Amino acid sequence: MLAMFLFLGGWFFKDASTGYRKENEAFFLSQAFAKAEKMLQLQQQEGLVTDAAWRDFASKQTVDFGDDPSLIPASVSRPMPWPQELHDSALLAKGQVAAWEAFTGRMQWDRKPPEKLHEASSIREQWYFAYGLSALALYTLFILLRTLRRRMSIEGDIITTQDGRKVPLAELTRLDLRKWGTKGLAFAYYPQGSGKEGRIRIDGLTYGGFQKDQGEPAEALMRELRARFTGEVIEYASEETAAEPAPQDAPDDSTPA
Repeated sequence: MLAMFLFLGGWFFKDASTGYRKENEAFFLSQAFAKAEKMLQLQQQEGLVTDAAWRDFASKQTVDFGDDPSLIPASVSRPMPWPQELHDSALLAKGQVAAWEAFTGRMQWDRKPPEKLHEASSIREQWYFAYGLSALALYTLFILLRTLRRRMSIEGDIITTQDGRKVPLAELTRLDLRKWGTKGLAFAYYPQGSGKEGRIRIDGLTYGGFQKDQGEPAEALMRELRARFTGEVIEYASEETAAEPAPQDAPDDSTPA
């Protein structure tokens, strides 16, 4: 869970801080390439295009990044002149796709331009998700560190719980093992003052584990507990036990006198 929250939080943080703005920069630039192609075609129809005339015209053009500077990276200079690929009338005459591919190849960008503009509200949403996931990651880290410090142990005739309580094994009255085989969870009960009943939660996955390469410490703890436990054990009957027929009296072969 911690790794997932950190990964997703980092992903949203990247999009909020730089990712969406970089995509917006590419979106506006791709719009400039489409606009340049139309302007070149218009001038060609009017018979006004020469290489020198187009270069002179293109050198005076700038990329339109809209009215909100927060939508693009702060490193982008405004006004930005048209990229050099738009100054080449021969390249642009092949179509905006050819010019765009030449530009993205030089910039080492994705050749496919973004299909839409990320508005300010979308960027704020990424920040909200990043903050929320970061908070969840911190909370999960806190739980993890707290859990790592917890231990359960049996020393002599005393079981020490995860919160430091020491309960004599002789005082345990019931041991509930119905969830031990499926969830690694068991409960031990003992009497407390004023007629109340205390409960010890034995979470095998948290306080030890069942990994064979580590000696299955949770199972070792449970074996030691059961070996010293003298109270009532609650567990599900196995399928073999449930299917075993009840014993019947042997037939009486003797004949009445």
